[in-house]
Formats: sequence, structure tokens, C-alpha cells
Amino acid sequence: MFDPSTIAALRLTDAMCGDRTHTLAPDLIAELREHFVEAELAELILVCGQANLNNRAGNAAKQLLGD
Repeated sequence: MFDPSTIAALRLTDAMCGDRTHTLAPDLIAELREHFVEAELAELILVCGQANLNNRAGNAAKQLLGD
């Protein structure tokens, strides 16, 4: 369904947003480097981090401030 580069990007998202260890597994790093150049990796990291921040801030605001 998804191509290998999309799967690698989704794995990165899961590692950044869901994994509590805050580390990227060596196999994931190797996989990402197979599919993306440095500039693309930087963009993926920033977009994922921004989305994660937006979601967490939105959840906190809803809990603290209501609808």
C-alpha cells in the first residue's frame, strides 16, 4: 500500500511521537538514510516535531481551558 520511503517516514513519526525512549533505532536510521538526503531528513524531523507540538499543546489546552 505504501512505498518504502513512506514507510520509513511513518516509522520516524512513530519513533519521534510515540516512543518514550527518545532515541532512533540504528536500523531506522539506516533505513531513513537509504531513502532521504540530509535536507529531506531535516524537513521530516521539523514537520513531525511541529505536528507533535501542535497535538500536545492542543490536548493540554482542551483539558485546561475546555472547548
